[in-house]
Amino acid sequence: MPVPPADLYDQYAADFDADTGLDALPETFRDLLDSFVDSLGGPTVLDAGCGPGRDVEYFLTRGLDPVGIDRARGMVEYARENRPGRYLQMDIRRLGFESDRFDGLWCPASLFFLPPEEMATALSEFARVLRPDGVARLGFKLGDGRVEVEKWDATTVEYHVSENEARGLLEAAGFRAESVSVDAVSPERTFANFRCREAGQS
Repeated sequence: MPVPPADLYDQYAADFDADTGLDALPETFRDLLDSFVDSLGGPTVLDAGCGPGRDVEYFLTRGLDPVGIDRARGMVEYARENRPGRYLQMDIRRLGFESDRFDGLWCPASLFFLPPEEMATALSEFARVLRPDGVARLGFKLGDGRVEVEKWDATTVEYHVSENEARGLLEAAGFRAESVSVDAVSPERTFANFRCREAGQS
């Protein structure tokens, strides 16, 4: 039986950190990080699905004021023990922040753990906490529906969508996609990261 993603990452925070250090990431992902930071109009950033805190630490080196959240308690505890920054255990479908709180919202690799109807809930929350002139970088995995994925010694579930489905979800939540970066890491792992603003903003 598949393991819920939060339970899986509770157990494997250190392993995930070892596998996904900034130096080990593709140059395309580092470019996404830098372009996101360069597009911001202010310092406050929400890293939604922060994992072991890699990107929060990077945002701090760039002079930003980030907050990292993750549903997996093990990830949050690992980040607090091993990296600088502020980390909270929180579900991206129910954000405990006031509206218009952040200048930037960074979520490259968490939405695909939710079925599309719950992605829609999370995206609406993202739109709520992002300032009207803020920038969001939001990632999806491209494909067709529910997929069981082997990770470490377990199986978990991801939800893949088409690029058009992702655009529809973004628009329904009030976002306008300015650009998209598609990165085919492997035939089974194609990421689409959208740079978004609130619809009506430029």
